Amino acid sequence: MRMSIKDVPLPVRRLAAQHLESLRGTELMSGMEDARLADTVVPIQRPDIDGVAYYEFAVMGGRGGGTALRLATRGLAKGGDCGCGGKDAPTAPGAGTMAARGFVIVTNGRHDLPIPHWSLDQAPPSVAVMQRQEGFCPKDGEMGAEPARLYRLDALAYAAEDANGRLVGQLGQIPSLIVGLPHRLERYAGAISGAIATPFGEQRTDEGAENARHEVKTSGPDAPQLATAEPDGWADFKKRYADAFGPMLDHLRDRAARVWETEEAVARFGEGILAGTTHRVALLDEAKLEITGEGARHVRASVEETPGGAPVLVLTASPLSLPQELDLQVAASYADGTKEMLRFFVVSRDVPSNTKADRSRDGLIECEE
Repeated sequence: MRMSIKDVPLPVRRLAAQHLESLRGTELMSGMEDARLADTVVPIQRPDIDGVAYYEFAVMGGRGGGTALRLATRGLAKGGDCGCGGKDAPTAPGAGTMAARGFVIVTNGRHDLPIPHWSLDQAPPSVAVMQRQEGFCPKDGEMGAEPARLYRLDALAYAAEDANGRLVGQLGQIPSLIVGLPHRLERYAGAISGAIATPFGEQRTDEGAENARHEVKTSGPDAPQLATAEPDGWADFKKRYADAFGPMLDHLRDRAARVWETEEAVARFGEGILAGTTHRVALLDEAKLEITGEGARHVRASVEETPGGAPVLVLTASPLSLPQELDLQVAASYADGTKEMLRFFVVSRDVPSNTKADRSRDGLIECEE
């Protein structure tokens, strides 16, 4: 199920690396100064998406000088803790000894937010999904096998299956299938339905009111009749997933589109560096760097190595007043032949917003393998 981090698409790797770097030095990363991304990544699927829908990056590290913490594996106590009739709770292979301290989930596409799930104090879903969850007590032989595929089903729900497509573990509650949810919810937007109940006979007192019969008249559009359905096993759940949750998945895609537009604008026009401030750029590995552009002469660049060993490019813009934004480009060439072009611009607080120089679509991040 695992793959080398170098086989992950470059834009996805950049999102994960930069997210982790953005947390470094903050209170959230207290005791995790040596945090780094693991060398292997777990691809994650979603039943309605062809191919890899997400990538799970494990975050390695621990408190104090690189000593990795061990995960506290749930359900290691003897019988009764998980309500499974006194059996020892099975765990995923390697659970409890894995040196991962957290994880970052990155979306491979535009169907979800760029980084929909991350933590610096929880086991990666690929590990937690094989740990005993309260109330989930599968039959003998259904847990403990090395999972072949990991699925993300909801914001906090994951499931693992073996090479034969059999469910072997889960994290969180698998959502119930919804029946009757319209795929075009716009038709109900702003529509109001009403109901008037009139008793069949005159009721002078409350005596016998609980058995009173009413005539109900409704007006306006009919509301959809919703219900839940039990799937006929894991395979049936996957088959019905897209239809059952279609409107919600569409809404998620629409909400994520606005965030992806921002990401694309940064890729196209560059990320701003305010004069007099420092910006840290995560590098994917040791790299040869070339910095060009009008803004390059106003930026001091250096490469630092984090306690975890990950290199970081530090760009410090001079404290000066500028007539307009000044572009700079960072070309990174990695040892494995991978290249990427990162774009930035230097701007001071007194630059009017209408002086932005025209930039063509050549500003998109480029990568070659």
